[in-house]
Amino acid sequence: MDAGVRGEERVFKRLRELRLAGEFRVFSDVCLVLDDWKVQIDCLVVTDRCCIVLESKNISGRLYFNEELDDFYKEENGTETPIFNPYFQLMRHIRFMKEFLRNTLPQMKVTGAVIMTAKSCRIMQKPTHYPIYKLESMVERVTQIYNSSGSEIFSVGELEVVEKLLLENRSAFEYPPLCEYYRIHVSEIRLGVECPGCGVLGMRRTGKTWTCPSCHKRDRNAHKKAVDDYFWLINNKITNRDFRKFCMVDSIYVASRMLSNMELQMHRAGGKTYYTKK
Repeated sequence: MDAGVRGEERVFKRLRELRLAGEFRVFSDVCLVLDDWKVQIDCLVVTDRCCIVLESKNISGRLYFNEELDDFYKEENGTETPIFNPYFQLMRHIRFMKEFLRNTLPQMKVTGAVIMTAKSCRIMQKPTHYPIYKLESMVERVTQIYNSSGSEIFSVGELEVVEKLLLENRSAFEYPPLCEYYRIHVSEIRLGVECPGCGVLGMRRTGKTWTCPSCHKRDRNAHKKAVDDYFWLINNKITNRDFRKFCMVDSIYVASRMLSNMELQMHRAGGKTYYTKK
């Protein structure tokens, strides 16, 4: 995640050099919601001719795009590592912005590009059906997109309406769990409550407290950190069964009591109960 944030910062910093013939606004890290559809767009350049979505990817190495198979992967030391194809993310965000502007400025053209921000990346096989550029050429490419948009010119007042719409509807972005973000299988995560004293996993629940089998430290609330870890690593909601498996608790009643006594939001859906952070 840190690498991605650094990439977004490079894009935003480089866009300070952008000079267009008409009015424009640059928005960084745009988090928007339409009903149940949530997006986090790295950068939006809203101009008096079009709206340009920029997706930054901070990926190093030799990069290959296989258009026939919709594959994107990098090659290092003879090993191919598959990566989520940024084309689909770009297209999804372009579709979102078209829908987002439909009731305000439906005639505004929405387009975009993927920007590779890592200095050490080499695009060995470039796609032909969508734009992907390196950071050093981004300003020139955005200028080309603007100049070739061929759409009507919007007034400053219309741009201000779009700006107000974006600012009023921005929301806090919730990062996906790390297993999802880094494509780590849940089975690779070590289970158990971590001892706050020595860091060993596998504290045992005895009575109303946890006891470390290694240093014998006792702690009544050690499971709270484990639940926080679960939210960060695996899922943003947890059930009684999930809690028992992750914290290695046997009793469904003990688990229910512990979850109820934490500062969590309880939800009921279809006869099932789960908890999320408040």
